[in-house]
Amino acid sequence: MCVDYRGLNKITRKNRHPLPRIDELLDRFRGARYYSKLDLLSGYHQQRIFEPHTHKTAFRCRYGHFEFNVVPFGLTNAPASFSNMMLRVLDPVLDKWVVVYLDDLLIYSKTKKEHLQHLRSVLALLRKNGLYAKLSKCSFMQDETEFLGHTITKDGIKTSAGLSKAISDWPTPKSTKDVQQFLGLAQFYQQYVSGFAGIALPLSSLLANNTPFKWTDEQQSAFLQLKRAICSAPVLRIFDPDLSPLSKQMHPVSPSVQCCCRLTGKGIPIPSHSLPGKCSQLSGTTLSMSRNCWLSSMRSALGATTSMEPSSASTPTTPPSATSPTQPKLTRRQARWMELLQEYDFDFKYKRGVDNIVPDALSRRPDYREPDPVELYNLSVSLSPDVRDQLVQDYNDDPRLGPIYKDCLDGKVANGYSFQNNLLYFTRRGATTLAIPRHSPIRLTLLHDAHDSATAGHFGFQKTYDNLRRFVYWPHIAKDTQQYVATCEKCQRNKDSQDRPAGLLQPLPIPSQRWEVVTMDFIGPLPPTARNFDAITVFVDKLTKQAHFVPSTTSATAVDVAHQFFDNIFKLHGTPTSIISDRDTRFTSRFWQELHRLMDVKLALSTAYHPQTDGQTEVMNKTLKTMLRAFIDNKQSNWDQLLPSLEFAYNNAVNASTGYSPFFLNSGQHPRLPTALLGKPSSSVPTVDTFLTEQATTLALAQDALQRAQDHQEQQANKRRRDHKYKVGDKVLLRATNITIPADSIRPADKLRPQFLGPFTLLEQHSPVTFRVELPPFYKIHDVFHVDTFRPYLPSPESLGIRAPAPVDPTVIDGEEEYEVDEILKYRFYRRQHQFLVSFKGYGREADEWLPVSNLDNCMDLVTTFKEQHGIIF
Repeated sequence: MCVDYRGLNKITRKNRHPLPRIDELLDRFRGARYYSKLDLLSGYHQQRIFEPHTHKTAFRCRYGHFEFNVVPFGLTNAPASFSNMMLRVLDPVLDKWVVVYLDDLLIYSKTKKEHLQHLRSVLALLRKNGLYAKLSKCSFMQDETEFLGHTITKDGIKTSAGLSKAISDWPTPKSTKDVQQFLGLAQFYQQYVSGFAGIALPLSSLLANNTPFKWTDEQQSAFLQLKRAICSAPVLRIFDPDLSPLSKQMHPVSPSVQCCCRLTGKGIPIPSHSLPGKCSQLSGTTLSMSRNCWLSSMRSALGATTSMEPSSASTPTTPPSATSPTQPKLTRRQARWMELLQEYDFDFKYKRGVDNIVPDALSRRPDYREPDPVELYNLSVSLSPDVRDQLVQDYNDDPRLGPIYKDCLDGKVANGYSFQNNLLYFTRRGATTLAIPRHSPIRLTLLHDAHDSATAGHFGFQKTYDNLRRFVYWPHIAKDTQQYVATCEKCQRNKDSQDRPAGLLQPLPIPSQRWEVVTMDFIGPLPPTARNFDAITVFVDKLTKQAHFVPSTTSATAVDVAHQFFDNIFKLHGTPTSIISDRDTRFTSRFWQELHRLMDVKLALSTAYHPQTDGQTEVMNKTLKTMLRAFIDNKQSNWDQLLPSLEFAYNNAVNASTGYSPFFLNSGQHPRLPTALLGKPSSSVPTVDTFLTEQATTLALAQDALQRAQDHQEQQANKRRRDHKYKVGDKVLLRATNITIPADSIRPADKLRPQFLGPFTLLEQHSPVTFRVELPPFYKIHDVFHVDTFRPYLPSPESLGIRAPAPVDPTVIDGEEEYEVDEILKYRFYRRQHQFLVSFKGYGREADEWLPVSNLDNCMDLVTTFKEQHGIIF
């Protein structure tokens, strides 16, 4: 049983006691012939928890509430604490004839008699400390045993049969994660495989960042070779300095320091070692660099050979320059290395290069060699014969350059022109460029290369023109370049507009009566309150600016909003003649429209994605949010309780546009505050006629103030705007902001999606600044847009060629229009249907659409190919 202690572990002070290294444990078995293995029974549960802390391990289940008295599984410090306890218990005999890894103990001896004594001493220590082993998992007096994933024998160590079989039966990886899992297991046995890293390189290369998974024959070969190498791994000898001294053969040369270890006179190799990095990274002269490399290699080799202990005898062999004591003073780094080396029993000997075969081979691997000098060739680039012939033909056909070309052929020199290699050149301001006939097809190729190619970057007119005029000239080159860039399809769709927003501000008329025009909007989502509100519905009178704040929810339906209107507006102010709101689905519902039809209310929708027509509520929302920030508690959960007070405060404050408070414009008097009770009460009571006259005068003054504020707003706004020239029938591009099309599902980054969609046709003008646009039926958005979301669509003229494919007319089959599918982009299973995202021939990405497979009968070859490429089966 394991309890979820993630919360407790997060705040627990970590015990950094390290676990033993497995390779160091294996080195302890040299010379041993008999082994006994002990496995403690539920190891963690044999260690008690400090009694005052048991409540921290509490858990509950359907049987009640419990606390652990012993260490449970799942605590972050359990392994470190248990390992520390076992080291203390076995300290008298640890690493003498027993090693321990958590609850696994292995006792090793050279003779049977010794082994029995060692076994008794270990069991006595366990009994003394109240630790118990599980008999079914113990083995005694064995000459071969399994320990920590390795098989320990009297001859050395070898791979575990169980793990070797798991590697042998491992299926071919199908993903990057599968490769990670296989390499994680295989690297456990890398010490058994010579050249493991080289064999595994094709597999490990798949784990690099941003590398797509692609399983080729190279990966398959490396996968099989690695499995064979592990399953046929030899028995590794454990280094024993008592049997024979160690011989270290080194060659400290660039690009790395090579070291190979052998048992002197026996030819038994111990894994070779290579110091990463280059000798050039070690400062000094050539001679001192050689010595630095040698010292660095010795230091690293000692770290790689864990079996070698201080005072172990060894004989390093090396070139003479590395050991000659010619340097009178050592650097600090060299002194530290020499201090380390003095702890070992070394006998340095020089070995000739012809005899130092292994390290020389390691240091002279073919991939370490410097590349051969590059042979340089003289390469000249010139126009192809086809282009030359085309230019000559176009010269003769061109009405302007033709006569000049003929004169040059006859030896006559035209003003500003020159003749070379049968081609005409034009010289202007000291620059000579190739002359191109204006109607030559080569001109279009040059325009494409200077603007449309990846090396050109789709820059604007000036940069494109500068690139062209450096090398070529034709009459009206600037005009053609400007027109080519302006009608570029990709530039029109992907570049943001630099013009001022189109459409002058069109203020709504000032209402003549209170609560005649009401604006409505929502604020949310907000933090949930105790009453489960997470949104606010805001109602504002357009004349008096009086507001009502109603707590609501983000999931409120049209029926819920209707109840809010009846309970808070209709009962107090009656029926408005117009309601202004943003184009929300709640207001386009059938019930909402039917409700307003019965009340004789016209629902004036804001144009899609242009909230300026509902600017009053937008400003009110900002004001309300500011007030909430000032009074809300730290948990932000009491805002619904603040709404009545904030509504009173807002309605009692003088509005900057009207010059009066909303309360005063609605009731003709200011609300009574607690502070008003301290003053002298008024005894004058105006007559009804006087009161009504004053109210009418106040309302008229407020309307005049609103009109002045509106005129000022219109004047200031129109300074940053421009009038438009759109008319019904024009082709326009539509700004893509807040519009989601099916093609967006295959685009990972919104920032790189096109800025405009289209082209679309303007069908009807709704107001001076709004048009109804012909949209594809699957867009499912309001089709009336403000003109500042348009960009005029400029088709490419015939003189510049057809750069964008013309839309293909639909085919009429059984009375229905069908469009030709160009490509299948994506698959999904949606609403119990197999659907494909398809693009249509001759149309842009804005026309891409999700279609069920039943609608793709006429392009099943594309469907079948897509399914086979992506492994889709249904």
